[in-house]
Amino acid sequence: MATSLLEAMQKQAIWKEMISQYDRQFIWGDNVPNWDDSIDQDKPSITFFKSKNSKENHGCVLVIPGGKYLYKSVNEAMNVAQKINESGIDAAVLDYRVVPYSRDVILNDAKRAIRYLRFKSSDFGFDENKIAVLGFSAGGNIATLCALSGDDGDINSNDPIERVSSRPNAAVLCYAAVNIVDKYEQQDDFSLISYFDVVIDRDFKLFPPTFIWQSMRDRMINFKTSMELGTALVEMDVPVEMHFFPYGEHGQGLADTKKGELEDGDNKLALCWSDLCMRWLDYYGF
Repeated sequence: MATSLLEAMQKQAIWKEMISQYDRQFIWGDNVPNWDDSIDQDKPSITFFKSKNSKENHGCVLVIPGGKYLYKSVNEAMNVAQKINESGIDAAVLDYRVVPYSRDVILNDAKRAIRYLRFKSSDFGFDENKIAVLGFSAGGNIATLCALSGDDGDINSNDPIERVSSRPNAAVLCYAAVNIVDKYEQQDDFSLISYFDVVIDRDFKLFPPTFIWQSMRDRMINFKTSMELGTALVEMDVPVEMHFFPYGEHGQGLADTKKGELEDGDNKLALCWSDLCMRWLDYYGF
């Protein structure tokens, strides 16, 4: 998990430059909860990608890039949304807040994005009951928490978007940074590691169908954590599809380019994950 502050700032600057080239929809409008003007971050937004060959009653996937809760990775964002579009499914990329904001604040951004998409589904042209979350690494942690903590909305809210459900209808977890613990520990001092802790309620019956993939050579997120997560979900009677690939460094994204110390061709085995995932989403009506 080690990332220098300078490296994180550089990667976040690359992200800001990239996302500034797209049309964004700011999910909170001007009234962003827990906003701090002293923190140099953009207000949370989504960038929507409309599929040109979608079928009637198709779905939408909210793409949540990773970045250790310190930045967002550009190779886990717009390119993924465009790949999803090829299968006739709409997509939206989430630009969420990162540290020094708390994980609860960040999670609220993600849940708001789901509400926002559902509220505007008729305008966007997809089925409001077919919204998936797809997260990489830390984004996979957020996606998992969305599935665990989704709610039906606050019918008493003055904000019509907040009255809408934040429950995803499917979850795609890509080398998700999920550390399953028995309970959340109170931290006296800031601990970034604690951001990845997740408590699984084995009696929870609303976790949606889930697709998990992971490289067994990932040196940052051990594949056994994905196996543990998948096993926990199966014990909750969640339909789970899992794929483990022999090669590939952490942060592969679509696994369509050479990354890090991979030898040429190593990630060709993992390259198929997106096709497998699109087939899976099609099975569930997306």
